[in-house]
Amino acid sequence: MPEMNETAAPDRIRELRAQIERHNDLYYHQAAPEISDREFDALLRELQDLESAHPDLAIPDSPTLHVGGRPLEEFLPAKHLAPMQSLDNTYSADELREFIIRLRKLAEDRPLHFTIEPKVDGVAISILYEHGRLVRAATRGDGTTGDDVTQNVRTISNVPHRLSGRPPAKIEVRGEIYLPKSVFASLNTERDEEGLPPFANPRNAAAGSIKQLDPAITASRKLAAVFYGTGFWEGEHPVTGRTLLASLEKWGLPVPEKILEASDTDGVVTAVESLGSIRHNFVYETDGAVIKLDNIALRREFGSTAKAPRWAIAYKYEPERAETRLLDITVQVGRTGTLTPVAELSPVFVSGSTISRATLHNEEEIQRKDIRIGDTVLVEKAGEVIPAVVEVKKACRTGEERLFQMPTNCPSCMGSLHKDGVAWKCNNPSCPAQVRRRIEYFASKQAMDIEGLGEALVNQLVDASLLANIADIYALEKAPLLALERMGEKSASNLIAAIDESRSRPLWRLLNGLGIPHVGVTSARDLASHFHTIDALKAADVPTLLSIHSIGAIMAEAIHTWFQSADNIALLDALRSAGLNLGELDEAAPPTDTRLAGTNWVLTGTLSISREEASDIIRRHGGKITGSVSKKTTHLLAGEDAGSKLAKASALGIPVMNETAFREITAQE
Repeated sequence: MPEMNETAAPDRIRELRAQIERHNDLYYHQAAPEISDREFDALLRELQDLESAHPDLAIPDSPTLHVGGRPLEEFLPAKHLAPMQSLDNTYSADELREFIIRLRKLAEDRPLHFTIEPKVDGVAISILYEHGRLVRAATRGDGTTGDDVTQNVRTISNVPHRLSGRPPAKIEVRGEIYLPKSVFASLNTERDEEGLPPFANPRNAAAGSIKQLDPAITASRKLAAVFYGTGFWEGEHPVTGRTLLASLEKWGLPVPEKILEASDTDGVVTAVESLGSIRHNFVYETDGAVIKLDNIALRREFGSTAKAPRWAIAYKYEPERAETRLLDITVQVGRTGTLTPVAELSPVFVSGSTISRATLHNEEEIQRKDIRIGDTVLVEKAGEVIPAVVEVKKACRTGEERLFQMPTNCPSCMGSLHKDGVAWKCNNPSCPAQVRRRIEYFASKQAMDIEGLGEALVNQLVDASLLANIADIYALEKAPLLALERMGEKSASNLIAAIDESRSRPLWRLLNGLGIPHVGVTSARDLASHFHTIDALKAADVPTLLSIHSIGAIMAEAIHTWFQSADNIALLDALRSAGLNLGELDEAAPPTDTRLAGTNWVLTGTLSISREEASDIIRRHGGKITGSVSKKTTHLLAGEDAGSKLAKASALGIPVMNETAFREITAQE
């Protein structure tokens, strides 16, 4: 860093502190970072160097001395039993060697052994288990106090609610909540279809998901977790980090799938490089490797700085980017009519595969990055999954590059367009491109799950005039199918059987598959649980829709409008005639009486029956279920180990009912 005079240093320090605090807020609280980790670390290091050079300008609350961000007001605070620190970062093999040299000096000739594991790019989490039972989950927050996200973490399928074996009576386990790369790809595809801004990477998506106020939304995101260490540990502690991880795994906690070991500097550097070469094979995104001293007694002896342990460091990998030429920008039409510009690239190898196309999301994204046809661009895979144009090399421009303009008509049907937020949409519901995408989505696993009816076959069927809309799926017969190229007797029979099987799918799958604007899996489930039949949903007005916890004003209006359309009414009539379940065959029974009519319930803690059973009892008696406590909540059903919801209900004066009282008011007369 160049020397700075006494006059300029205070201004630059103030500027850096303001920038870092702003970027901390964007990263930790809004899940919308504007700069890369490397750019952020450069700002932080510059501030550290300036504060070291000018100690009279150091302050106790400098961002160089604290971790992460403040707890959010929407969640109850959760104080960690042991501080939750972050790691120092390096991007240099030379700095990694210097780290090991420092440890050897501290060790005074004692032998050192290291573990090297993937650095999962997720959201740090600390989970407290007491007598093997999950009692609290908290984000990192400022390192001392985080946000209580217990109910959301309970929805993560690979986080055990109760540990196996004989864990300590009280222990904090530390790890990362992440969004699997495959789920990230599907989530961004859905957001593109709805004209919503895509998540930049799986870490942002995971952060946004774990901070949802409604646990049902968190559950729909299919998060996962991996654990790598501990905070507070009651009783005798393991001797090494390796035995600690083995204990976590024995108790049923997922641990890093690849852990390497080394005892010298060259071995550590080699292990870091080895992990880097296979990191694309992991289900989660990794942005580096974590090097830890294995001996836990030495970890305690070497201690930590104000914000990071001295015995560990994170080596950050350079993002894999490739330079190529943007040959053209084409426009795709999605199932909801959204027009999505796509970069057509000169093929280039990135992160394990050759890519020739990358989504540009919308017109505003192109203008913001000043992307032009003919540009030399840098591309990488967001979350190592989705190809993205991350930078334009403007210095390479020749003057022959062309500005892109969105078409004034739909490129598929030449129909008119309208602007919906940042997205342009086709007005023609019979647009061939929309028809194809709607049929594909309707048949997909997250909707009606019709095995065999994928993109290639849908295109064949539409081109052969065998499918013009969703309802036509149920009129398909074997003979016309056999006339299609590469369609044999067995394939045709399997497809007809899969279509027949889909007629009895539950109502929520149908609602999700219909392509109602803004309705996804979670809201489809909520609508099906509330209305039970499509006829009841069709008859609902906007105020009735707004009474459902997860339905907001925009979604309510969109749902109501969709069910007023003559084309959509005709589609529903056709599906009814084809024998589809429109809710009447679902197992959830209509209310048997109305003693709980007008009540809104939230469930918390451990009950003697499953939450699904308790929810079904409430619905059968006319009550409604929501995911989080609010002013609309009328009752809280609390089992054992009730957490933040109980505290919030008590603060709001909401009646709290135990299971005994609940059984009394719902008992059959």
